[in-house]
Amino acid sequence: IALAVFLMYGIPNMKLPKDVVQRRIDTLTKVGIELVANTEVGKDITADELKKTFDRVVICTGAREARDLKVPGRELSGIMQATDFLKAATQTVLKDGPAANDQLKGKHVLVLGGGDTGNDCIGTAIRQGCADITQLEITPALPAERTPQNQWPEWPMVLKTGYGQKEAKALFGDITAYASTVTAFFGKDGQVKEAEISQVDHFKPVAGTEKKIKADLVVLAMGFTGAEQWLFDQFGITAKNDNFTTNDTQIYVAGDCRRGPSLVIWGIHEGRMCAEKIDASLQTLASEKI
Repeated sequence: IALAVFLMYGIPNMKLPKDVVQRRIDTLTKVGIELVANTEVGKDITADELKKTFDRVVICTGAREARDLKVPGRELSGIMQATDFLKAATQTVLKDGPAANDQLKGKHVLVLGGGDTGNDCIGTAIRQGCADITQLEITPALPAERTPQNQWPEWPMVLKTGYGQKEAKALFGDITAYASTVTAFFGKDGQVKEAEISQVDHFKPVAGTEKKIKADLVVLAMGFTGAEQWLFDQFGITAKNDNFTTNDTQIYVAGDCRRGPSLVIWGIHEGRMCAEKIDASLQTLASEKI
């Protein structure tokens, strides 16, 4: 498996070229940082072993608990989380090159979610040769311009069209259905073939608006709820503080697993800030030993 897992696998190659990520990995190894892959805390190594080996441990594993969709037919094959879909696509690119990434040729794709990850899934499906794409966003469409209640300098609450949506619109027309969700999946021989979609009002399906659409692949890009709790349980972490510390003075947290789902730039920033905190704590520790 490649290192820098999210940057390598979670962001498509056309958005973040993998040679750029690999260049950074190579830089880290050249300055003496040891990178250990395929190692899971609680399985390959225990939390206690890490604490005995290192003076400080930083948990920065991201916010990987993805939202799921509990509707009839969810167990069918061909319904997958966005991270799994993007990982598989990148693995193909890394192995065989972008030109070989055509496994969706002729397939009908349904993407649930209208954020950055949903756009990445749309862009990836296009490059894999899909026949068409439908995107569902459970919230209503935002206005095209600021409302009187949303003046500068507030963040502009206006409709934004991502690169994936723009590419899809050029190929297939308007693909996005707002205020809509899936109420059931239907399949054949264990493989998803159709989805029943419905309009929603305050996130609840509206009776009488149901219709079926073709769906050979369904990608769930509905966001993340936070970090994986089992990892914190391994270390006995019960509190995460604003200054990157925890209830265990030896354990620090940084990035999405501390602040919640966010952007890569915040992960970089928090990593640097956390390193400064750890450096200060180790200097204090060293002075106490003198």
